[in-house]
Amino acid sequence: MQQIFWPDSLRGQTHLTLAGNEFQHLIKVLRLKINDRFWIVDHEKQTYQAQIQSVGRQDFTVQLVPQLRIHSELPNSVKIACALSKKDKVEWITQKATELGVTEIIFFKSHYAVKKWDSAQVSKKVTRLQQIALHAAQQSWRLQVPQVRYAASLAQVLATAAADYRLVAYEEAAKNNEQAQLAQICQQMQPQQSLLAFFGPEGGFTVEEINQMRQNGCIVCGLGPRILRAETAPLYFLSAVSYQTELSKDF
Repeated sequence: MQQIFWPDSLRGQTHLTLAGNEFQHLIKVLRLKINDRFWIVDHEKQTYQAQIQSVGRQDFTVQLVPQLRIHSELPNSVKIACALSKKDKVEWITQKATELGVTEIIFFKSHYAVKKWDSAQVSKKVTRLQQIALHAAQQSWRLQVPQVRYAASLAQVLATAAADYRLVAYEEAAKNNEQAQLAQICQQMQPQQSLLAFFGPEGGFTVEEINQMRQNGCIVCGLGPRILRAETAPLYFLSAVSYQTELSKDF
């Protein structure tokens, strides 16, 4: 069943009229008809089944029925900060990280980053990535759309991205077979606490960048004994966090 997000609260409403992008996507592209149903998630993360009642030339009306659904968000707020990579990798990270439950995605300029964004490009690129996150959140039945943003430097990320725990995935830690830090932090985290993890570009982080992160409360960790690509590491990390915080719990 299709899902869309609604920017306002729908609490207490029984009917809703939709137009614009929703009309184009659901009626024109997907060809939904009267009596067809889809999900709406409002900004309070409340879920509704919407049944189409009437279809006009440019809008359509639905009946709203509040209906609880399995909670699909990670128990903790998990953010990733990724050094800029090539265009397809940045888009891949955004889409897949959204499917894996990330709360916020920050792309930033680092020393060895192959790709650079001109200041005039930033707004357009972030808007494009935010749309990718929106579509991925709809497809994966998320209850929220992660925020995508850009930082001009590592220092800016460290100054603006708050979290209860900070990690940096470092290839030297992987080479030394460091295996404990990520698992320990996932076990220590309490519900509603947040975690931020940093990932380098294709060329990795410099020693100076690692020291800068350490000085700002980041714990260096490995992601297993293998050296992962720039686009693989954040997805491995999110999968590991999901397992530790969701799937490995006793029921």
